[in-house]
Amino acid sequence: MATLFPDGFNMDGQVYHIVPGVYAVVGAAALTAGVTHTISTGVIMMELTGQISYGLPILISVILANMVSQSLQLQDTPGE
Repeated sequence: MATLFPDGFNMDGQVYHIVPGVYAVVGAAALTAGVTHTISTGVIMMELTGQISYGLPILISVILANMVSQSLQLQDTPGE
């Protein structure tokens, strides 16, 4: 994203710069949530960053990673 948009996004006259570290934090939170099947990793990552503005992307990625990992989990069928 930083390579494609080096000057950031211009929305409503305000420029939003792209910070690659945020993508890394969100990806790490999603990976950890997918492996551990917990939502609390999102809260832990928000505590680690200390930024409330990263809360929504972190929580969305954690919830989506949980949904995907639980949908791919094998189900035991009774009687087999």
